[in-house]
Amino acid sequence: MLKKTLFNVLLALSLCFCVVLSTSAAQPTAKDLVITGIKNFDLGVDKGFYEKSEDVTSIKITEFDGSVTKELGQFKGASIDLLSQLDSNNNVIKVSYTTEIDGNKHNGDIYLKDDKVILNKDIFILLKDFGLDVFKNNPAFLEQSPEYLYLSNEQLKSVWEQMLSYQNQQLPGEYKDLLLFLVEAIPEQYFNLTASKVTLQLDQNGFEDVIYNLSTKIKNEKERVADIVVNLNKYNYEQMGVTPEQLKQQIITGIDSMPVISREQIKLFSSFVEVNDFIYEAALIPGGQKNFNLDLGFKAPDGSVGGQLAVVIDSVGTKDNLEGTYKISGNFNAQNGPQFNFEINCLCNYQSEAAYADTTIKATAKDNTTGELLLNFAAIADSTTKVNPNLVVNAPELNDSNSTDITSLIPGPEQVKVVTPPITEETGLIVIVNGNTIDTEVKPAIKDNEHPIVPARAVLEALGCGVRWYAPNEVHITAGDKTILVYINESNYKVNGLEKALSVPAYLEACRTMIPTSLIDEELGAVIELVNGAVVITK
Repeated sequence: MLKKTLFNVLLALSLCFCVVLSTSAAQPTAKDLVITGIKNFDLGVDKGFYEKSEDVTSIKITEFDGSVTKELGQFKGASIDLLSQLDSNNNVIKVSYTTEIDGNKHNGDIYLKDDKVILNKDIFILLKDFGLDVFKNNPAFLEQSPEYLYLSNEQLKSVWEQMLSYQNQQLPGEYKDLLLFLVEAIPEQYFNLTASKVTLQLDQNGFEDVIYNLSTKIKNEKERVADIVVNLNKYNYEQMGVTPEQLKQQIITGIDSMPVISREQIKLFSSFVEVNDFIYEAALIPGGQKNFNLDLGFKAPDGSVGGQLAVVIDSVGTKDNLEGTYKISGNFNAQNGPQFNFEINCLCNYQSEAAYADTTIKATAKDNTTGELLLNFAAIADSTTKVNPNLVVNAPELNDSNSTDITSLIPGPEQVKVVTPPITEETGLIVIVNGNTIDTEVKPAIKDNEHPIVPARAVLEALGCGVRWYAPNEVHITAGDKTILVYINESNYKVNGLEKALSVPAYLEACRTMIPTSLIDEELGAVIELVNGAVVITK
């Protein structure tokens, strides 16, 4: 089921451009057809796969060599058998596994129910066989735990919403909106329409044109961009500590402060990325051939690091007999570091209410400096999925006696806290903006034991803002559509004429304007952190 789910995602993303040519007198352009195809997208497989279905998958590791075996052990010959059951009526997915690794056998169940992942204890013993001891520092916890351990995450609810879209043969709305936005940014000249097919093809110049159009489109349609991002994160608000309205405003503020990207800057960036091939072709007749090819190369300016990513997807047929293949391959090579290669090949066939898939995976890694083989891995998998309209799957009924909530034991983004030294009024700090240490003549400081103060020009220009000094005491800051006026030794400042209050007044030190980071946080939407003697600003 997992492999065919991956195929469905890849197929959906590639087939999103597909559309049947209307026979009406009005002749649409190739780009019009692609956009219409996204709006009217049909998944092309029986909806029962996303309602009630069962999948049987067998995985076998055929190669496992290299120095990695010294730490992880030998997994060659290991097997994993999976029975996956989907009952979307009850919002339940059950995965039953049986493994045999170096003579050790394990079996157990994993459930996805509503917003919970429910595990039995054996899964953690299995993970130990793979070298991952989750409770290494607290072995008694696992021994004393009840039968089930579970994690809760609101984001899991999106699984069931998306399942409803797939049942209706549609992409989830948030994905459709994103795809439409991206395709709209592609210039008309890179689409082509013939009597038999529609084609989208990009070369290096086309890649640069799309990036430029996309950056301009984001600036011009910031409200739409914000809505797309908000919808893609609809279950992350609580974890992010914001409301949907706050997140939307933060996104708009961030877009406003973004500098306009020039074609010269894009050309400089594209010198690191080479578009060897990007082509999508779709026959206009129902069930016709559809192909997607992507081949990207990347390299460092000095040639010390390089790599490649290639994706090939082909499909033909309708839901009664849909045949498809995909291949994903790539490599990474650092002259004075590791070399890594991988390849995934899959053949899928949907025949009405049954689907079949055969997959092979290969990966190798070596150390270029020593020639040592780090990893030689290969695995094969085959699976059969069938629609079963009578299937009923029930998850365990959890209670205090048979289960333990381990959500708090798995730190999420909102739980990661940085421990910093006591804040004092000193000037030994450094400032880091978007990962880059900024060299400033005047060091950041802490005022009143709580307010970080940073040099205005150095930090704001690093964030893409314009900064100008007007005697005797004014600093004018431009950030997108915002004009911010800061006055030396005054607690008030103005944003587009609207007066606001600073946490502490701006001041001059060694002829440099110093401002509180709260101004950068509030007006530019940046995140401010104090980390081990550094003021870290991220936007």
